[in-house]
Amino acid sequence: MHHRNMSDELAPGLLIASPQLLDPNFRLAVVLLLEQNDEGAFGVVVNHESTLLLDDLCRDHDIEYSGAPDKRVRTGGPVHPDQGLVLYGDEHADPEGRPVENGLNVSVSRGTLGRLCGLAGGRFHCYSGYAGWGPGQLEREIGEGSWITAPVDTGAVLDSEPDDMWSACLNAIGIDPALLVPGGEAEAN
Repeated sequence: MHHRNMSDELAPGLLIASPQLLDPNFRLAVVLLLEQNDEGAFGVVVNHESTLLLDDLCRDHDIEYSGAPDKRVRTGGPVHPDQGLVLYGDEHADPEGRPVENGLNVSVSRGTLGRLCGLAGGRFHCYSGYAGWGPGQLEREIGEGSWITAPVDTGAVLDSEPDDMWSACLNAIGIDPALLVPGGEAEAN
């Protein structure tokens, strides 16, 4: 494998924050990396819940909501918090979405959100904002050990509780989360 082509293979994929990454936007984050090229990278944090109920978001936008009353909007990242994005499973075919990988789909369309929110159930999550990196920045952070890369894990993204997702994604690629925690913290438990 030629080293310069390595960057082509990160997206789509997951970025799992190492415990040493202390930026609050990315603390123990799992990021679905959607695009990466010479101009930078773009992804969405999939395991950080916001305090906003999806029901309230829908009400604000005159969208009918029929799902679980306690379902929350998730914080997709610090960039453009007013930009919404939906991730959903293959069982919801939507004309405005596009496939990511492994049965996971993405849409930035309000129409998609409206159709999914009208369902009583369904595997989808709504995110506000996204994560962005400048040219070469993400590759540098990976080189510094800030991120562990993994294939897209649709089950974890759509079905795991946000608090369990970081550990679940590490376990799925054979890494014991406890081994990543720096010595001092592990002894304190």
